[in-house]
Amino acid sequence: MSAAVFNEAATVQKPIIGLLADIGWKHEPGSALPRPFEDVFIDDDLVDALIRLNPLIAHDESRVDLVLPMIKATVLSVAEDGLVAVNQKMMKWLRGEQLVRFVGESNDTAIRLIDFDSPENNSLIVSDEVTFGVPGNERRFDIVLWVNGIPLVVGETKSPVNKSWVNGAADIHEKYEVQKPQFFATNVLSFATEGKEFHYGAVRCPIDHWEMWGSTDEPYDLSGWERVKSSVKGLLNPSRLLSIITDFTLYEKTDNNGRTQLNKIIPRYPQVEAVEAIHERVLSEDSRQGLVMQNQGTGKTLAMAFAAVKLIREPALRSPTIVAVADRVDLVDQTFNQFKTTDLPRLLQADSTPDLQRALAEDKRGIIVTTIHKFADAGLLNSRDNIIVLVDEAHRTTEGMLGKQMREALPNAQFFGFTGTPIADKDRNTFKLFGDPNDDGWALNTYTPERSIADGTTVPIHVAPRLVEFSIHKELLDEAFEAFAEEQELSDDSVELIKGKLTKLSTIMSNPERVEKVCADIVEHFYSHINPLGMKAQIVAYDRPLCVAFEQEINRLLDARHQEALVRNPDYVRDEAAVVMSAGSKDDPKDWSRYDLTRQQTNALTDRFRNFHDPLKFLIVTSKLGTGFDAPIEGVLYLDKPMRLHTLFQTISRTNRKWKNPKTGQEKKYGLIVDYFGLGDEIARALKPSDPNFKGKNVNIDGLFEEFETAMETCLRQFETVNRNDGSADALQDALNCIPPGEDRDKFAEEFGMLSGIWELLYPDTRLTEHKQDYRWLASIYNIAKPSTTANLLLWKRLGAKTLQLVHDHIGDVTVTDGGIDAVIVDEETIAKLRQLGLADRPKDDDGGLDAIDVDEVIDNIATRLAKRLAGANGKHQVYKTLSERLEKLRESSLHRAKDSVDFLRKLLELAQKLVEAEKAEDSGGAEGLSLLPDPNIGALTQILEEYKPENTPVLVSEVVRDIDGIVKEVRYDGWSQTREGDRAVRKEIRLVLKKYLLDTSGPLFDKTYAYVAENY
Repeated sequence: MSAAVFNEAATVQKPIIGLLADIGWKHEPGSALPRPFEDVFIDDDLVDALIRLNPLIAHDESRVDLVLPMIKATVLSVAEDGLVAVNQKMMKWLRGEQLVRFVGESNDTAIRLIDFDSPENNSLIVSDEVTFGVPGNERRFDIVLWVNGIPLVVGETKSPVNKSWVNGAADIHEKYEVQKPQFFATNVLSFATEGKEFHYGAVRCPIDHWEMWGSTDEPYDLSGWERVKSSVKGLLNPSRLLSIITDFTLYEKTDNNGRTQLNKIIPRYPQVEAVEAIHERVLSEDSRQGLVMQNQGTGKTLAMAFAAVKLIREPALRSPTIVAVADRVDLVDQTFNQFKTTDLPRLLQADSTPDLQRALAEDKRGIIVTTIHKFADAGLLNSRDNIIVLVDEAHRTTEGMLGKQMREALPNAQFFGFTGTPIADKDRNTFKLFGDPNDDGWALNTYTPERSIADGTTVPIHVAPRLVEFSIHKELLDEAFEAFAEEQELSDDSVELIKGKLTKLSTIMSNPERVEKVCADIVEHFYSHINPLGMKAQIVAYDRPLCVAFEQEINRLLDARHQEALVRNPDYVRDEAAVVMSAGSKDDPKDWSRYDLTRQQTNALTDRFRNFHDPLKFLIVTSKLGTGFDAPIEGVLYLDKPMRLHTLFQTISRTNRKWKNPKTGQEKKYGLIVDYFGLGDEIARALKPSDPNFKGKNVNIDGLFEEFETAMETCLRQFETVNRNDGSADALQDALNCIPPGEDRDKFAEEFGMLSGIWELLYPDTRLTEHKQDYRWLASIYNIAKPSTTANLLLWKRLGAKTLQLVHDHIGDVTVTDGGIDAVIVDEETIAKLRQLGLADRPKDDDGGLDAIDVDEVIDNIATRLAKRLAGANGKHQVYKTLSERLEKLRESSLHRAKDSVDFLRKLLELAQKLVEAEKAEDSGGAEGLSLLPDPNIGALTQILEEYKPENTPVLVSEVVRDIDGIVKEVRYDGWSQTREGDRAVRKEIRLVLKKYLLDTSGPLFDKTYAYVAENY
């Protein structure tokens, strides 16, 4: 009896057909379909739909002979016009938007091919083994879904034994769409599966951008056949498939490495969920707002575009106005360009405040794209209740008074916020501003980072720490500064002023030697790790002067590389580095004028960066391009700036986009952050979800506004004789005369201080708006009347360069050390663990984050155990002396950086090994003492950690330690270390543990771990 063969048809294709039949598709084998193989359509079904859905055709069935050839002619034009362009034309036919003028009729008529209101009223057929093409040049498609005789979906199945869904996707993308494009002219989407994974894509979508379908109600790590079943039922049910035609298909033109390309865009499942949740909320009377939380880089702007399309087309909303709001002009440009792909006729970009106010005041219907700043002091603009406001980057867009002014301008509008990093702190709470408490976690829809990485929508992020060390020769610097102050005859106050300036972080950061060493490390790392993969780099510098310093030094290094390369290759093209920052201030140096870029110049620069063939390899920023910048080619971000929480998370997320090298086909596996500032803990903290129930600051403002008005009146009373509408020098002098130096001016300063304090407490209460002009006038008088700092400014300008040089001359021995490991791995498992950690009852710091591990406490606890040995009969043994010295060194360490958690683990392993050695030495000598291993089933390392670790020890340390001790229970046996097989098994298991936690599988950590296991087992 021969064994069964697990083939594609039996294990994948047939079960998929069964699932489709269960959700409303009628199965008819491809060979039984009433169509010639060379025909795209099932003509009988298409003709029947034309007659059934179009009264004018039903009235005169001969009109089919006019319409059907028009449809087929459009399909045949694919050879000349291209597949995506013809697919776009056919989308108008599918949506029922194509107009036809029949003989005898005075008006155009929209032709319906599909009944979208009642999907079950259509002919819904699923066929297997569908042949298309003339004899001798046919292709066979595994699965085809037909609606009214129109092929809308093509599916390719593969054997789970030796094939992948990628093979199926390649057949569709590289063979079928190229060789038989007519069959895909009406295509909504295609899919490929081998029964383990299910991926789908639009026509001409690169395979690496095919998506996974799912549901945010399912576990993020759902996989295998269960995920495939969910995808088939969720994506390919008739209602969902038809909704993609009506609401979730866009076409956009993009720059593909210098060439304009038309792309078809279909949705990801979180976008569909968010849009439909918004649509349902808008039509309901339960709530008038909602918060959409979706990870950076997963298409929030597209979700806004899809939502706008669906809402504009909703008859129940009675021709609504959709206002799409961003907080930066470049994001408005991006959003508007995305919305233009919808082909909606009523679309306006409000570039100025008058544009926005006029559009809303004149009751414009359609879509308006604008910035939050256009609502400043707008007053009531429109009180209609069918205005829907979609707010991008909602965690920032509504900070301060602008958000309140926007809501007062549109008092009956509905507001929906989109964000990847909601904030909940003492001053702001994105959840409560946009969310509904009845929604789960205050969010209408949530698509988490771990889910997006598991889906392959974004790539993981690795963080590689670089330790920048230097020494400050303090004594020599103090002596040099004293001599300098004496030479310049500085007063005590001037000395304190300059010392204050010199202690700023920027002074250390701008040290020329530090700049040179960091830039050299960046260039060396880039060309050894990133450039060979074809990707590019972004550098985030501490401030604008450092941006300029970095650009100059990196370009100097690029010049040197270019000169060396020309010797080998005369055609070698020089790579470039460029700065994107705000410039043009009157205080900026003259040579910064070249950084004062227009919006068009900035956009051209970022387009060059995205172009694989362009030599612009480095973009240097300090605060620009932190949000809304989408450059999948960015493979690394060199971070040399202190950042925190949502700002940090948005910045590092620049590298999480999927990308494939167009030349080699190699895909980006992860985005890399090279951290020169030691932000490991901050990165972990930034990944933790905000608490939507955070109470914020507790300020009782009852009666406070009345107190503000009283204080304002008191301040203004002193200037009753002054015309506050007069901005002349005479009017200013009149105001100053009212508060002459002395008691009157001191009294005014005290009163204005009280007034400003109340203003800060009330802000952003919009009741302050009516007093803003008077408050601003009083603040101007206060600033003019207070003691001048001109002398200090002049002093610093005169001595600044010299004093900076003085400090820089006494900073030496700058070194940049590779941490040797990607210490923080931002993948789905790590993020999930951090989220679980955030739910535990753990100590928190002032910012609501977990406290960093207290190294001193760990060392003290271990030292307590060691002290018992020191007090014993053999306490003077050399072993204990050595351990004491090591403990003292550990006391000097800190865990402020991600790298230090790994260092701590390595040192803990080493210390545990030595403690066990000490125990053995003492026991072999007959000395009495407490046993370090009271439970023989628990390893020494675990015992040490569990007994003495503080509550907030990082989960990384605990879990690695536990797994390492668990190795010996599974693989060791007596004499294992003496055999090659035993040694190999233990080494393999140790490496698997370290790999599991994304730690180095070679080097000091592995060596110490192996030595610990070998010593004790």
